[in-house]
Amino acid sequence: MDIEVRDLGEHKVVAVSGEIDLYNVSELKKVLFSVTDGSHKSVVVDMKNVNYMDSSGIGALVAGQKKMKAHTGKFSLMNIHEDVLNILKLATLDKFFQIYDSEDDLL
Repeated sequence: MDIEVRDLGEHKVVAVSGEIDLYNVSELKKVLFSVTDGSHKSVVVDMKNVNYMDSSGIGALVAGQKKMKAHTGKFSLMNIHEDVLNILKLATLDKFFQIYDSEDDLL
């Protein structure tokens, strides 16, 4: 898994590539916790290049959402691969997260 953090207007974008699973989720958690510290108004996880995510990845995203909410910030997802979106839908988390189809929709 590779993670790149960049600014996009008022948003801090965390672009993730590869699979998110129990073996590498700690790296994602570390990055998410650093950008959801209250110094940014909006954090967006770009999942364009994530084709697999297990429950530990879902847990990391939920934790990021809760931490951002505690700082009255916005946490959202974008560019979700269909297979990953289906997992979120099964857990009804597609309603929990604000999900954007693309960067254009975000802006």
